[in-house]
Amino acid sequence: MSERRRAAPQRLRGALLLALGGAGLVALLAVAQPRAVADAIARIGFGAMPTLIGLSLLYYLLQGLRWHQLLRAAGIRLSRGNTVLLNYAGQATGLLPAGELARVALVVDATAEPFPRVLATVTVQELIYTLLLLALAVPSAIDHPPMVIALLVALVGTLAVLLLLCTPAMWRPVGFGVARIPLLRRLTAEIDMLRRDTEALLRRSDTFWWSALSLLGAMVAVTLFWLVVHLLAPGAVNWETAASILAVSHVAGSLSAIPGGLGVYEGTVAGLLIAAGVDPGSAAAAALLTRACDKGLMTLVGLAALAASRRALGGGERRRPIAAQ
Repeated sequence: MSERRRAAPQRLRGALLLALGGAGLVALLAVAQPRAVADAIARIGFGAMPTLIGLSLLYYLLQGLRWHQLLRAAGIRLSRGNTVLLNYAGQATGLLPAGELARVALVVDATAEPFPRVLATVTVQELIYTLLLLALAVPSAIDHPPMVIALLVALVGTLAVLLLLCTPAMWRPVGFGVARIPLLRRLTAEIDMLRRDTEALLRRSDTFWWSALSLLGAMVAVTLFWLVVHLLAPGAVNWETAASILAVSHVAGSLSAIPGGLGVYEGTVAGLLIAAGVDPGSAAAAALLTRACDKGLMTLVGLAALAASRRALGGGERRRPIAAQ
C-alpha cells in the first residue's frame, strides 16, 4: 500500500474528528443561545483586547523560551530567537489534525535532528506544564469533591506517565506490547528513541529548575482565562477557581482525540462555569472568547511567524541560517 493510500484513512479520521468538534461548538451556542453569547461578548468592548492579546502572546513567548532550554539539553542547537519564532510559527496549525506537531516538524526541518528527539522535548514540556497547571488547581477544588477527584486522577495519571517514561523496567512490558501492534511495529525504533530521549531529559536537574518558566506560563494562562470570565461576569469566579476550571478543561481537551480539543474544551469550560454560578450566555462567551484569544489569535500570529521563518531559512539554505552556529 502506498504512503498516499495509507494516509487517506488518517486524513478522513482527522476531518471527522474536526467536524465532531465543530458540532460541539454549534451545540454549545444552541444551548446558550447565540444572542446571549453575542451580548455577553459585546459587554467587554475593545478596551480590554490589548491586555488579552498581550497575555496570549506572553504565554507563547514563555513556552518558546522553555522549549529552547529543553532543545539545548537534548543537544539540539538552535538560537533562542529562532526557537521562539518557530514556536510561534507552529501555532498556525493548532486546530488541524496533528497540528500540535507542526513546531516539531519545523525544528526537524531547520536542524536535521531526528523527529523522535525533537518530539521528546515537546513531550517533556507538555507533561510538566500539565502537572504544574493541575497543581495550581488542586487547592481551590478541595471544597468541590467531584472536581478535586477529577484533578487528582489527572495528577496521578500525569505522574504515572512521567514515571513510566523515565523507568526502563516499567517501560519494558509496554515496549513489548507496542512491538506486537501491527500499526506500531514499524515505528518501534522511533518510539524507543523517543522514550530514551524523554528519559534523559527527565533525569536532568536543570529540566526541573527551568520548569519555573512553565509555572509562569501556567499562571499567565490562568490569568488570561480569569480576566475573560471577570470581564463577562464580574466577581463570579476568583483566580483559584479559574485555575481549577482551566485545568480540568485542559485535561478534557487533551484526552479527546479531537484536534486542539475543539468542542470538548469549550463545553467543559462552559459547563464548569455554569456550575460555579455564571449564566449560560456568559459561560459560553467566556469559553469561545478564551479560545479566540488563544488558538484564534495564534493561528494568525503563527501564519505571520511561519512566513518570517521561511524568509529566514532562505531558498535551499534551510538549515544554516536557523541553526545556532
